[in-house]
Amino acid sequence: MREFFWRKKLLGRFTALLLVLTLILSTSTSALAATNDNVLPEVRDLLQKQYADPVSQDVLSAPTIDEMLRRLGDPHTTYFSSQEYQDFVDSVNMSFTGIGIHIEMLPEGVKVVSVVKGSPAEEVGLKAGDVIVSADGQSLAGLSDEEAVKYLRGPEGSSVQISVKRGTETKEFTVARRTVSEPTVEGSVLDGHIGYIQLESFGDSTPMEFASAVVKLDYQNVDSWIVDLRDNGGGYLTSAIDIAGFFIGSNVAVKVKDRTGVLHLYQAPYQPFTLNQPIIFLTNEYSASASEILTSAVKDYKKATIVGTRTYGKGTVQTMFPLSNGGVLKMTVDHFYSAFGHEINKVGVTPDVNIVNSDSLKAAELMLANKQTALDMAKTPDYWEAWRELVNTTSSDVKPEQYALYSLYYPDYQKMAEIANVSLNQLFNVHFNKAVDWQSVNDSTIELINSMTGERILTTFETLGPSDVQVIPEKDLSPDSTYWLVVHPTVKDTSGKAMSGGTVTILHTTQGSAAEPKAKTQSFGSFRPLSERPLTNTNDPDYGWAIQDLTKK
Repeated sequence: MREFFWRKKLLGRFTALLLVLTLILSTSTSALAATNDNVLPEVRDLLQKQYADPVSQDVLSAPTIDEMLRRLGDPHTTYFSSQEYQDFVDSVNMSFTGIGIHIEMLPEGVKVVSVVKGSPAEEVGLKAGDVIVSADGQSLAGLSDEEAVKYLRGPEGSSVQISVKRGTETKEFTVARRTVSEPTVEGSVLDGHIGYIQLESFGDSTPMEFASAVVKLDYQNVDSWIVDLRDNGGGYLTSAIDIAGFFIGSNVAVKVKDRTGVLHLYQAPYQPFTLNQPIIFLTNEYSASASEILTSAVKDYKKATIVGTRTYGKGTVQTMFPLSNGGVLKMTVDHFYSAFGHEINKVGVTPDVNIVNSDSLKAAELMLANKQTALDMAKTPDYWEAWRELVNTTSSDVKPEQYALYSLYYPDYQKMAEIANVSLNQLFNVHFNKAVDWQSVNDSTIELINSMTGERILTTFETLGPSDVQVIPEKDLSPDSTYWLVVHPTVKDTSGKAMSGGTVTILHTTQGSAAEPKAKTQSFGSFRPLSERPLTNTNDPDYGWAIQDLTKK
């Protein structure tokens, strides 16, 4: 009998994301109840003799299976019809019947987020961004994802006529329905040196797919690894244990306690290789069951750093029991614990680095980069928030606000001033102490940056003299926000010599209206010679800049 791990919100998740999922059969309530009644004694006997914990008489005396399972209160113990059971198995193995698209619901219909490679949808030319507005004449506007999928799915070999809005055009397609399979493992190279492996599920073929992905990436000379288990709700116990062997060798991967209290140790199999380069696992609140077995194993043996948020906390094992009516009872039979005996059920696995408010994948990339590369990446909008949260999370002794946030991104730059009540349509006058080569002044050498997001505010520059320039934002600043006016040391004087040292001026905007007219005569002070101010990290005191007093004239 195969052991399963229930995938949190499995049917709901795949209904929302994959049109290739066959929905639960819409059998009538009366017919289903009659069918259930025939096997009620079988279900009662299984619960009484093989459920993981003692079952009360109140549960066992329920008049129907539905009521019995409701009283039991275990969301992971479920009755499946034969078709529902097949749907479940197919979903774990990433094999579905349909047209082969990932979807998102919009008010006007079904948006195609992506098209499964080799699917009927790809063959007829459906594209990401298409909006399916009707299927076989039925409007999909305003429907839920479950309702919409009902009109798009159907028996294998049948077809559906769909109307698709693509930009300003409406196109008609006839799409066949058939079984579509997707790999449970995807691999790619990130940043030229990281082997990125995304595990969507723990299916029958997942260990083989995992090994194949690792070998292919290893040939591309990666030096570190990211294993992404976010939103992976589990799958087969054996698959998780098999994959653990690639990290922990032939050690105990998980401990399972049966209904009698006996603890069984499950050892990972010997694998042809083990990964010993820097490894990061990504988890979130939807990483469950088999994902938690693998994650807890690598954490216990200190084979990887866990980054993200705490996992779901499903520490129970389910087994499928066939019933005489063709249905299947998926029932909790055991509890499991980490390799070192740590509780998982209703607790989860705690990450080593907690990343909540930004993309944990971005944080992992930064962690695996060398210091200078990480700092260069951090300054870009894509990684700005992840770097901020990463440093704030890992620097337990000194928080960013205690030593100036800008130094996270520009550690060698000097803070010139911190100005409050900056108008939303402010112009900024910058004065250098020497004549400037204006070809060296552009939006990469003088930047206006939103300190929270890293967004660069587009600016233009107007020269006011040999040493003065006005920075003109192309749009109003956001109210009650903080910006940094950053002058980089790549600005050059007329002799071609670069200025020494960068500076940051911190600007806090007002909460006022952005509709006020811009005052062309407004100025935010000027720069003075370096000899009149202290400097850090400056090799040549003859060049540089400093903001004296940022107040309106």
